[in-house]
Amino acid sequence: ITVVSPETVGFSSARLENLHALIQGEVDRKELAGAITLLARHGKVVDFRTYGVKDLASQAPMTWDTIFRDYSMTKPVTGAAMMILYEEGKWLPWDPISKYVPAFKNLRVFDGFDRDGKIVLKDPVHPPTMAELMSHSAGFSYGSGHGPVDALYQQVKPMQSANLQQFVDRMAQLPLNYQPGQAWMYSASMDIEGYIVEKLSGETLPDFMRTHIFEPLGMKDAGFYIPQDKRARFATNYEDNAQGELAPVQAGGGAPADYAAEPAMPSGGGGLASTIGDYYR
Repeated sequence: ITVVSPETVGFSSARLENLHALIQGEVDRKELAGAITLLARHGKVVDFRTYGVKDLASQAPMTWDTIFRDYSMTKPVTGAAMMILYEEGKWLPWDPISKYVPAFKNLRVFDGFDRDGKIVLKDPVHPPTMAELMSHSAGFSYGSGHGPVDALYQQVKPMQSANLQQFVDRMAQLPLNYQPGQAWMYSASMDIEGYIVEKLSGETLPDFMRTHIFEPLGMKDAGFYIPQDKRARFATNYEDNAQGELAPVQAGGGAPADYAAEPAMPSGGGGLASTIGDYYR
């Protein structure tokens, strides 16, 4: 990656030191094992820097080609996949989601409780649309909150499904949190989109992204798993333990535990891994 002078596109080299000091401070305080920052404007990279290590145990330094879990930054890539299919005329924003996911034909909406404390469900004012799916306003959630609908998610466990069909079938059992279009809630919508990409394209989500996004853009390391010959570049993932120290994360976040093989349920909401260079492309 070629780095140009920040001033050529309107940045201040002096003020960029604030960014470097901020990230280096987090590494020095052991809040992060390591990081990479890349800043670009008008297609020109003006700042590209590595900090700390990619693995605390081995002290392997962070390098520009380190592979990271993209987690929810997978969502914009799934959005791009959906928009490719939109440009091909495969779907329209006002279409009901059930046109492409028949299991969603009979979705109901949470409407409080009856006198016995049982959940009351009502019909949606209109079937949730593709536009609402794309903008986290269809009524789905992740099940990670404390509300009554999220409690049902925690019983049904859609995000722990064996494959995308089972995921969609489990989502179809759950009520919407609110009337479609009437609120916003971060949700499993992009995982539903991953299923729709497969249905509309006839390809798996990993194959579609590879052939339509990664290969055309030269994203050489992006994908849903990390093959053996690239494992040494995979950053260890950390979280705070009970003592407030960095400890390796075992699994979770809707992503596979080890990224060792193509997942049976590729997550359009959180399953990708890539380098910072890939993601910049």
